[in-house]
Amino acid sequence: MLDYAYPWQNVIARYKFHGDTGLAHGLGRLMSSHPQVEQVLDGSDLLLPVPASDQRLRERGFDHTLLLARALHPPIPVWHRAVERRHTLQSQHELGRAQRLRHLQKVFAVAPDFSSRIRGRHIALLDDVMTTGATLDALAGCLLQSGAAGVSALVLCRTP
Repeated sequence: MLDYAYPWQNVIARYKFHGDTGLAHGLGRLMSSHPQVEQVLDGSDLLLPVPASDQRLRERGFDHTLLLARALHPPIPVWHRAVERRHTLQSQHELGRAQRLRHLQKVFAVAPDFSSRIRGRHIALLDDVMTTGATLDALAGCLLQSGAAGVSALVLCRTP
């Protein structure tokens, strides 16, 4: 979608780290206007925003990927409690690729109530920023191990 560089880097920081939740609507509209987003959503059974840990949610006061997912107005259900994320001591944006990959091992787990409901589904993941792809890779691996038929990813910004 967008390069995670000026001005989008600043917009995402205002949204994600400074609580400017009003930006979610415009960012969702921007994403939903992209033809590839429509294509991924049409080929998926559900949209799963990348979960934050409970501690990150308490720190921020809101779930930034869930707000973005809802702002997309997807034609499919949004399952924001299907996967749990364990808290890690260091934020992903502070780590390099190799550290991120190690850091994310076993950080995601399908919630017990959803394990049978994941099987055979095509799932679209949603994240605000993709730097190395480590988070999306770890989450996709968790879902595929739980029996998902396929996993695609949608991101608002990507590191150039």
